[in-house]
Amino acid sequence: MFTGYFDASGHPNQGVALSVAGFVATAEQWIEFEKNWKAALSAYDVAELHMKDFGPGAGEFASWKDDKRRRRLFLERLINVIKTRTRHSFVSCVMLEGFRKVDEHYPLSEMNKPYALAGITCIDKVRTWARRWKIDEKQVAYMFEDGDKDRGDLLRCAKRDHGVAAKFMDKSEAVAFQAADLLAYEHRLANQRIFASGSGTLAMNDLRRSLQALDDVPHGDNGESWGVYDEHDLEQHCAMNKYPARTSLRKPARAAN
Repeated sequence: MFTGYFDASGHPNQGVALSVAGFVATAEQWIEFEKNWKAALSAYDVAELHMKDFGPGAGEFASWKDDKRRRRLFLERLINVIKTRTRHSFVSCVMLEGFRKVDEHYPLSEMNKPYALAGITCIDKVRTWARRWKIDEKQVAYMFEDGDKDRGDLLRCAKRDHGVAAKFMDKSEAVAFQAADLLAYEHRLANQRIFASGSGTLAMNDLRRSLQALDDVPHGDNGESWGVYDEHDLEQHCAMNKYPARTSLRKPARAAN
């Protein structure tokens, strides 16, 4: 039995991007993961990793906000646990400006909002990975961290597109969500920076060291398990799925008597 744990970073109504990310492993691997992860947190006197606090140095990370060495070593230890105890990583990022532009012309938000689109894309990537490794897709469970906006849309789209009953859990119920939060956060930041700099202007070694380290976690021979929907990709998505143009959805005006 394999389980994938996924979390989101970003908000669909603000910011540049929204990422959903996670990891898949066997039950035995997740048991060892939890032991190692909690030991790493304890070594740094941290109760839980929340990237919304760690990133700006808030909450329980406030006292070592400016201690770059401690922050670096802490992340390195956590990422080593991920490398050792998980089987594969998955990420899907939606560029929100592009989404809004394409949504003006196609019923994109009616079909799947940004969070749902990123989430079901991760599910699709997991299913592709499972088939490649001859893993029974019915032996894979999908767990998403509860509390993100549009969770109901993800449930609907996962059932509609993949026949999958995605489940939601509180972050406190599984430490694996903390790892998913870390990858989603780093991937979102990277794409925000790439967006600001311009496509093709940055390489992996120009990005944060923590993302470079996470890049070592398996995610496909050509990195296909990590992906981004920009405006062009979203237009292609609409075309491939034969979404009608919004103009064709408008009812013709009735003639006056």
